[in-house]
Amino acid sequence: MDSEIKPDSVLSESLKNLGLALNERKQLLLLDYCALLLDGLSKQRLTGEENIEGLINRQIYDCLFPMKKITFENGSRIVDLGSGGGLPGIPLAICLPECKVYLLDANQKKASFLEETANSLGLNNVVILRERAEYYGRDVAYRERFDYVLSKAVAKAAVLSELALPLLLPGGKAVFYKGPRGEQEMLEAEKALILCGGRLVSFFNYALPAGERRIIYLVEKVAFTPAQYPRSVGKPERRPLK
Repeated sequence: MDSEIKPDSVLSESLKNLGLALNERKQLLLLDYCALLLDGLSKQRLTGEENIEGLINRQIYDCLFPMKKITFENGSRIVDLGSGGGLPGIPLAICLPECKVYLLDANQKKASFLEETANSLGLNNVVILRERAEYYGRDVAYRERFDYVLSKAVAKAAVLSELALPLLLPGGKAVFYKGPRGEQEMLEAEKALILCGGRLVSFFNYALPAGERRIIYLVEKVAFTPAQYPRSVGKPERRPLK
């Protein structure tokens, strides 16, 4: 990144483009999180970005875009499915301190990074889940307990439908972050959505500051998920519902 570019200015401009007004503390926490992500890259693959400007203009912008379209009510329970380095869960936890944000990742190194990062940032509203989504989807303590499930760059939509919908309360929403191929994925996921109790209610096309196209798909849980879903660990990915 050009040494004359200041991260706080890049973040301010990005938030302005999003139409989001965040207080100084939240902005500082977002910058601190970006620094922790970049430091974590020396130990494991957490994101494709290699500088803080890229993190802000691609990852942070992308993560926060749903806040333009969705009102996350105070007290909502949100789970970030396949959180990886904490995208989108940690930026949302910073911006939504009155919500409980669960970061789900079965990779133990990544889960440890998430825990260390949440502690370092003082995010008391974050909980780390260290097992596969299939496990939590069948656990009565987590099955159909969440208001929102978000997933960014994890799996195709048909797979996500079977993993995400069992976690949602009826009336809850799943948010799938997708690229230009999202439309085809959602067509292929139609049966999986129906079988697991969901329906597509909306989608939003947008562009990142550098021009990359993105689509967010909003899926509503309209019926209880049948007991047989999710199937055993690994099966949703190996044999997507069709």
